[in-house]
Amino acid sequence: MGGFFYFKPEINSWFITSLFLFDYSRSAVENRITIRDFLALGLGLAFISVGVDHFINPAWYEPIVPSTLPDATFWVLASGFFEALFGLLLIFPRTRAWASVGTAWMLVILYWANFNMWYNDIPLNGTTYDDIWHVVRLVIQIILIIALTWIGEVTPFKGKEKLHDSLDIFRGRITSSGFQTGDRVVVGAWKSSPFGNFTDIMWAKPDGTRILIAPNQEIADYVTDMYSFDDVLLEAIDIEEDGRNLSVKCKTMKLEFSWKKGFAIPFKRSLLFIATVELFFAKLIFSTRTYGLTRNNRQEWYAIDRVSNLSRASAKIEGEDVGDMASMSPPCKFGFSEAPRKPASCEVRTHIL
Repeated sequence: MGGFFYFKPEINSWFITSLFLFDYSRSAVENRITIRDFLALGLGLAFISVGVDHFINPAWYEPIVPSTLPDATFWVLASGFFEALFGLLLIFPRTRAWASVGTAWMLVILYWANFNMWYNDIPLNGTTYDDIWHVVRLVIQIILIIALTWIGEVTPFKGKEKLHDSLDIFRGRITSSGFQTGDRVVVGAWKSSPFGNFTDIMWAKPDGTRILIAPNQEIADYVTDMYSFDDVLLEAIDIEEDGRNLSVKCKTMKLEFSWKKGFAIPFKRSLLFIATVELFFAKLIFSTRTYGLTRNNRQEWYAIDRVSNLSRASAKIEGEDVGDMASMSPPCKFGFSEAPRKPASCEVRTHIL
């Protein structure tokens, strides 16, 4: 318990390995494998190793368990379980944000054992350490906590420093609606993006066929790498946005939308907030997701700035009127997230790593 890097060579080797991974990762940024990924991998493996060692050699850790806690073996095994669990969760991007917060708090709590060893001058494996070693141990603990908050993009590390250069950021509006025929459309009108100003349309037919309508092959390739479609149409798409009205025209369809004022989210949020708190409320209220992994295993965050319910939607698809506005059901299954079931238009910033 709390014996992390104190000072078993086989365990310290994992820490050294993580530092090498951290340094080596600088050359991997071009492949979109970030420093966070490598450091998370190194620390994850280190925590797993230490956690397993708690089960293999519990007697090694038992002397530093505070005497106020009954049954030292239980606490050694419990701490080993959580170290191994959090280490495993650190490795995977989908669970990394939660795991980094949990691991940081675990290190704060477990330092009680290390302080107990220092204050009461308790020998570990027959060795009593001088004050300088305990100071070094404390510094290591602090460095680990800071590194974990950085990995998980916890305030003040909001992922806006060098990570920002690795993100594809799209700013614009996503408008979605179903119709009486069973057709469902999702229109992305992007005012700024790596491709400039453009619009794309995701169309789910009544039989479940998923079609992407994109303005050119470059955008089509980018979108189909991340989302699932059965067919792709390359068509010029014209849009007109006037206040709370949007008109979309292309060869296959003509769409008209109007929306209510809706409500704005007036404060900035970190990527961690979007992937945790905002994700929870999005699923609870709108049955959608604000964070997940794309088809090609990229991370994507949806930062919603304003949500408005549609007041009107009409469409002609392949020359046929598709009837009145209806809910977005059944699910379109373009990707990890679905549009809100109730027809809506959202101002959004999409971050893709």
